[in-house]
Amino acid sequence: MVDVVATERGYFGGARREPGERFSLPDVLWKDEKRRPTWVRLARSGDKAGGKADAEPSDKKPAAKPAKSTTSPQPDGNGVQEALGGPAPDWLAPEIQNSSPPVD
Repeated sequence: MVDVVATERGYFGGARREPGERFSLPDVLWKDEKRRPTWVRLARSGDKAGGKADAEPSDKKPAAKPAKSTTSPQPDGNGVQEALGGPAPDWLAPEIQNSSPPVD
């Protein structure tokens, strides 16, 4: 087995590996350059034994945090007029435009 360190996120051995995480690859896989993961490097003797390494350089920016959603006030009625951005079409009779459906 060869000890390696992930240089970026990847998937190996049924687990998602984070940058700086140390794990082992089989010798056969490491020797085969076509099958070897491109996102790993050999672990040095000074690398930490497990988990994420604190001093691992990362050339990628951290993911942006999603903006806090502000809830918009509820529109009057069903919101169709606000969504369409204007009044009801003129081909509907005025009494139909402003009436509510009959209640049974």
